[in-house]
Amino acid sequence: MWQRKELKRRGKRQFLRNWAATVAVCFILAFTGAEFAGSADFIGQFDPSAMLPDDQVAIQAASLSNWELLLEWLRIDPMDGTPPMWAAADQSLAPAFDTLTAPFSAFFALLERSRFAGWLDIALAALGIAGGLWFSIWVLSAVSVGARRFLLESRVRDNISIAAMFTPFQHGCWRNVAKGMFLRSLFLLLWACTIVGFPVKLYSYRMVPYILAENPQARPAETLRLSRQMMRGNKWRCFVLDLTFYLHWTFLPLLASTVLGTAIGLATGDVALCQSLAAAAAGLLSLLFVNGYRSATDAGLYAALRQAQLDAGTPLSALFVVPAFGETAPAGEKPRLPDADVRLPEDPVFHYAQRHKLDYNRHYGLRTLILLFFTFAFIGWVWEVALHIVTKGMFVNRGTMLGPWLPIYGAGGALVLLLLKKLFIRPVATFLVSMVLCSVIEYFSSWYLEVTKGIRWWDYSGYFMNLNGRICLEGAVIFGLGCCAVVYFAGPLLGGLLDRLSPARQNTLCAVLLTLFVADLAYSHFHPNAGEGITDYNDWQQDAARDALLPEAANDSVTAILSE
Repeated sequence: MWQRKELKRRGKRQFLRNWAATVAVCFILAFTGAEFAGSADFIGQFDPSAMLPDDQVAIQAASLSNWELLLEWLRIDPMDGTPPMWAAADQSLAPAFDTLTAPFSAFFALLERSRFAGWLDIALAALGIAGGLWFSIWVLSAVSVGARRFLLESRVRDNISIAAMFTPFQHGCWRNVAKGMFLRSLFLLLWACTIVGFPVKLYSYRMVPYILAENPQARPAETLRLSRQMMRGNKWRCFVLDLTFYLHWTFLPLLASTVLGTAIGLATGDVALCQSLAAAAAGLLSLLFVNGYRSATDAGLYAALRQAQLDAGTPLSALFVVPAFGETAPAGEKPRLPDADVRLPEDPVFHYAQRHKLDYNRHYGLRTLILLFFTFAFIGWVWEVALHIVTKGMFVNRGTMLGPWLPIYGAGGALVLLLLKKLFIRPVATFLVSMVLCSVIEYFSSWYLEVTKGIRWWDYSGYFMNLNGRICLEGAVIFGLGCCAVVYFAGPLLGGLLDRLSPARQNTLCAVLLTLFVADLAYSHFHPNAGEGITDYNDWQQDAARDALLPEAANDSVTAILSE
């Protein structure tokens, strides 16, 4: 029988032994929204008032919560002549509803889109949201399982690479993993309809990601049954374990930082800034310590429950295929494997991984780099257009040029592959240097365009840790993660596909694309793309916030702002 204190002690030791890699894995999960909701929100903090002159600071919030959207869609106003009992119920139900519906925020985003858009805009937004759901179901869920694989391997290895979190993709089992996670989410959604059954089943299916991490070829239905079997008699103890983490490492630090930030703000006269810094401090604590500590403890819990099933000799214990993941070490110790660069030999997909390994240290020739430049530029254009469709519900051509490419994305991807090859063996260093490199490119691109064209194509004023509105922390992190995806996945994969083309075809493609690009560059120099979605960035921010909760005294000012 596992003990909570011993489990946390071992989890902390495991986390500190592989601190940098574990923090990096948890950061990826938090920033992409796969897990640890709210931990990385401070990176994207936005103050709409910073976008406006001092006499036009009236906009306070940019969106409504899931609970508020549901009430508005149902034409219910809790503040309009409702009895006190309803007001109290509204205050108590709202936080719980928002927490439970966090995985389904895309649906509520569509409700928000329908508040002020026509049917065509709704259709475009629905298309973008559908793409986001596909990405969440088929990609983020596999990454989440891969993170468990990393945690399990970190229990038996030192100096493990964060590449272990992408084993579902390297092994070619990501579809089965995604199916298992989707089935788990579907069952939880159905149990949520019963309200009472949801928290119980949330703990019943807690071990599904770990089972899939150990055996990505397991049948989804069997993983659910095995998880229920493992958690039988352990749900309440796991709840107490989670409660201790929440009280000690989430609630109390957040309360202390908020009170301290408010006190300092009242003393200095800038409460908003101090509260933002307090939220950032709480977020950093989660990113740098709490998330990794909690995840490592959870991996230890899986190992203990796994060993209990093996000792009991249950039929479903045949799904456990990697003996090294078991709780076999003496107290205070952990099993060690000598080679951290080779997959566990007991792994059923070990041989597949050896046959399908992407070489991120490969050489990129000039023609390949040129074609990759245009590929990344096109992907960046699609990304920006898709974001605009989701946020504003309309299609616009993004960037300064007329063609479907954004050179800043192509230049960032190509330069990272060309200049940072010596850092590829260290993913964290690659991420940090890529952040700096892409931020430098973005800053001077913004400065050059504003000086030569008199137009600012993007403005990050109001975002957390922005520099003159040209770059911000959130954008730098996105570029850093994107560059890591280019280095360790997209670059080797696309490079291998392009190498299959004959040199003559590569030369033809390069010549055609370069000719079109130079022609577009020359035309855009005199006639830059400055239409909808480009020069109206501030207006877009105002549109996004026009339905926020505003003081009645500011209604006239807001109307004037939005009518300009």
